[in-house]
Amino acid sequence: MSANWFKEKSWSISGNKANDSKHLASTNTIIYPKSTQDVAELLASNQEAAVAVVCGGHSSSNVATWACFSEAAGKDDSCQDDNTIILDMKNMASVTVDKKIMEVTVGGGSTFRQLAQVCADAGGALPIGTGDTVGVCGYTMNGGLSGYFGKRLGMLGQRVVHMEIVIADGTVKNLTPESSGEDGNLFHACLGAGSAMGVVTSLTFKMEAAASFSTGGSIVVACGNKTSAEPFLKRALQFMKGSVLPTSSCSMEIVIVTDFTMIINFMFYDTFTENTSSFIQQVRDDAKACNVPIVADDMTSFKTWFEAASSLWDVNVIAGLKGDPLVRVDHCIGTRSLPSDE
Repeated sequence: MSANWFKEKSWSISGNKANDSKHLASTNTIIYPKSTQDVAELLASNQEAAVAVVCGGHSSSNVATWACFSEAAGKDDSCQDDNTIILDMKNMASVTVDKKIMEVTVGGGSTFRQLAQVCADAGGALPIGTGDTVGVCGYTMNGGLSGYFGKRLGMLGQRVVHMEIVIADGTVKNLTPESSGEDGNLFHACLGAGSAMGVVTSLTFKMEAAASFSTGGSIVVACGNKTSAEPFLKRALQFMKGSVLPTSSCSMEIVIVTDFTMIINFMFYDTFTENTSSFIQQVRDDAKACNVPIVADDMTSFKTWFEAASSLWDVNVIAGLKGDPLVRVDHCIGTRSLPSDE
């Protein structure tokens, strides 16, 4: 496997650690298919091969970039196996839209940056994630849980109206929610466990109108250190649990960067009827009570769905902010304490 290729495609810290430990199995075969037919022919002629499929490479454990895994990798030649293949889908990254029926179709290598721009130009919206280089198909095949838009628009997998997938023997399947029998079972299995079912070469989604999003914005709190961050984070999570989760018309996400600055993003949908600033006043009060400064506060900075979807694409979310996002805690409700440093 090309070391440079892996470094470019591997996203998570855990994957980098595995790479440093030389536990990754190697392959000399990285293929860049250009069509569904390319994928079908490759799978049909390599029935015994271990195959990994990469779009954005954002799986948290980097399994998308591993054709196989072994403790022996790097120690001997047991995993230098010519029978392992990685499919890099970057050459199948088309995005097309049918505005009349509000449907958008993506190729197997498309990313959220491409999809979001096309949706916005068509006046549409989808429950996508916040990372611009995340692969659309990989995200969808694992359910497609959107912290920003899921409450209003559901999971991205729920919006699939057509799927083209190549299964292990090279057969091309065209599936829809109306597919029956084994095809119907395959369609629904793919929307959650799709990474194990085959190679998805295209997906078509039903868009919602962009007007389903009303407004949104951020409160940024410069905690400075762990000691200051912990009590404020606990209060923020309590606010999320008590006020945001029971409310179907808004979402909240907390991003912590390496200097313990917290970016708290709020999304309000077309069904939200309260005053946005008043609704989140408790967060301001909590920051004051914890003696941590608010360095940015604007509940109307995201005026469109696209502005909200792309809000974390640029590194300079705040002028002078240092550090990359370290952890998201929007799905930590129900835990009894803060996540450990591990």
